[in-house]
Amino acid sequence: MKKTIGIDARMQGAKHAGIGRYTANLIDHLSNLKEFNRFNWVLFVRKEDYQTVKKDYGKKFTCLEADFPHYSLTEQFLFPLTLYRSGCDLVHFPHFNVPVFYLKPFTVTIHDLIKHQSRGPQTTTRKPALYKIKFFFYQLVVSQAVKRAVKVFVPSRFVKNQIVDQYQINKKKVTVTYEGIDKKFLISSPPACPSGKRTERVGSQFSNKEKEKIIKKYQIKKPYLLYVGSVYPHKNINRLIEAVKIAKEKLPALSLVIVCSRNVFWQRLKKTIHSIKADKFVHLTGFVPDEDLALLYREATSFVFPSLMEGFGLPPLEAMASSCPVISSNAACLPEIYGQAALFFNPLNLGDMAEKIISMAGSRKLQNQYRIRGQKKVKEYSWEKMAKKTLEEYRQVIERKP
Repeated sequence: MKKTIGIDARMQGAKHAGIGRYTANLIDHLSNLKEFNRFNWVLFVRKEDYQTVKKDYGKKFTCLEADFPHYSLTEQFLFPLTLYRSGCDLVHFPHFNVPVFYLKPFTVTIHDLIKHQSRGPQTTTRKPALYKIKFFFYQLVVSQAVKRAVKVFVPSRFVKNQIVDQYQINKKKVTVTYEGIDKKFLISSPPACPSGKRTERVGSQFSNKEKEKIIKKYQIKKPYLLYVGSVYPHKNINRLIEAVKIAKEKLPALSLVIVCSRNVFWQRLKKTIHSIKADKFVHLTGFVPDEDLALLYREATSFVFPSLMEGFGLPPLEAMASSCPVISSNAACLPEIYGQAALFFNPLNLGDMAEKIISMAGSRKLQNQYRIRGQKKVKEYSWEKMAKKTLEEYRQVIERKP
C-alpha cells in the first residue's frame, strides 16, 4: 500500500517571497520526478489559493483546504486537526512554523536563523512588549520544530552548522538541499566575446525597444548598480549607500537602483536616503515583476549584495544567471554559495566596499570575467536537484524500519 506524503503549501507562490518560491518549486519539480508516483501526495492550501493550486496540481496531488494564517493561533491549535484527518504518513513543513500539537512524523525546512541574530526594535514594526512576546514564541516554535522533526532541510552548510551548534542535534539529521534559479533569468549564450566587448545575448527575450521601454518605466539612469531584496537592517543597505557615495567621487555618473516592495522598512529607508542627501543617486523602484526584473539584472553594471546575514542568498545567483557581474559581502554563507563567481568585500568596511564597486564598475574586462564565472557557477544549482534530494530523504524516512 502506498504511503502518503503531505506538503504544507499555505505559503507557496511569489507573494510569499523566498519561502513561497521555494515551496512552489519544490512542488513543481517533485511532481516531474520518476519516483513521484511511488507515493500518494497531499497539498494543504489556503482558501484563496485553493482553486489555482487545484487547477495547476490537482491531477497529481490531493488538495485540502487549510485556511489557517501562518504564525497564528489557529495554525497552532486547529491546523493539526486537518493534518491528522489527512492520514499522511509524513508531512513536510517548508518553514519553521510547525504546529506544536502535531505529533506525527514530519520534516521541516529551516532557511536561516537570521531572526535569532538580527534582533531589537529596529527589526520590527511591533511595540517592544509585543515584540518580546512574539520573539519568545518564535524561539519556542523553531526549537520544537528542529528537535522533533525526523529530518531538517537547510539551504547551505553554513545554516546546517548553525543549527547543529544552536540546538545540539545530530548533524546526520540535517540535510543540505541547495536551491535553484528560475529559468526566466537564465540566458543561453556567453555574455561577451574574448575582447571584453558586450554582445547581444541570445535568449535575453528583449528587443532594444523593449529594453528602452522597461528602463524608462522604472525611471532608471545608466550606468547603475542593482540591489534586489528586502531592506531589513541585516541587509546592510545604509552602508551600501554610503559606499556608493564614496565610489561616485571617481565614477560620478554611477547610480544605485534598489528593487524592494513597499513596506514599513522601505519607508524608513526612503527617509534615510533623504536625510543623507542621497536622493539624486539612489532610486527605489518598489516591486518589480520577474519579467521586468530579468531585464534590470541584464542591463546593470553590476549587482551588489552587502548583506550581513543570509541562509542562501538567491538574488545574486539570479543576477549571475542573467549575465550580471556580482559584488558580494563575504559574510555568512555567501562565500560557500558563490565561490569564485563573486568579487567579495568586508560588509562592515565602507572603504573596501567602495573599492570593489569602483574596480568592477570601472573595468569592462573585470565585468566580463565575473559574467563568465557567474554563468558557470549557476549551473551547479537547480530546483530539480533540490527536489530529487528531498524526495530521497522522504523515502528513507518513510521506509526506515522502527
